[in-house]
Amino acid sequence: MKVGKYNIPVYRLHPKLFQATKILYETFKSDEATDMLTVAKLFEHKTERSGAFLTKLADLRSYGLITKRGVKVTELGKRLTYDPSDDERNKACKEALFNIPLWKELFSRFGKTIPTSNFWAELTKITSIEAPDAQKIEENVRNAYLSDFRYLKAEKKPENEESDMDEQNKFDTDTAISGKVLGKLMTPEYGTFIFKDKNSIVVARKILDLIEQNLNGNEEKS
Repeated sequence: MKVGKYNIPVYRLHPKLFQATKILYETFKSDEATDMLTVAKLFEHKTERSGAFLTKLADLRSYGLITKRGVKVTELGKRLTYDPSDDERNKACKEALFNIPLWKELFSRFGKTIPTSNFWAELTKITSIEAPDAQKIEENVRNAYLSDFRYLKAEKKPENEESDMDEQNKFDTDTAISGKVLGKLMTPEYGTFIFKDKNSIVVARKILDLIEQNLNGNEEKS
C-alpha cells in the first residue's frame, strides 16, 4: 500500500513473513537460494512469476529479513527466527518493524496503540496526503500497524537503571495489601511520612499545615 512517500508491506511480519524466513533459513541455511521456482514452491506458489510470490519477496526485503539482491536470509532474519534468547528475538522483531519507515514514525508518536479518533488527521501530517485520501485508508493502516506490533513485547529494563525518584517512590505492595501501610507523604523538611491508619491522616494534615505556614511566612518576608 502506498501512503504518500511511504510504502506499507502487503504481508504482515507475523505469521506469513516470519514463517517464510524460517523456511528459507531451514532450507538454505546461510547460502543464497539460486532457484526461484524452488523458493516459490516452498512458499506454496506454483510459479516464480506469481505476483503474490514477488510481493512476498519484496516485503521480506522491506522488513530486512532477506538480502536486497538475491534470496538469502540476513542476520536479522536469523535472529528473529532462531535466536535462543526471547529478549534478542524481541529486539530483532522491533528492528524489523522499524525497517518500515512509516511504522517507525508512528511508533515514535503513539507507541504500540494507534488512536481511534481522527487518526486520518495524523496521517495527513505525517504523509502529506490529502484528508479525503487519509480518511479512506486510515482503517487499513491502523489494522496493519496493530497486527504487526501485537507481537512486540515491552523491553525489560535492568534493575540497576531505576532512577532515584523511582527508588524514593517505591511502594511495598505486600505491606500495602496487608493493610500495614496505606500510603506515603514525602516532604523536603520532614522526610517521608508513612500512613498506617486514620490517625496518621490527622498527623499528616498537621504537617501540611506547617508547610503551608512556612511557605506563607517566606512569601511575606520576600
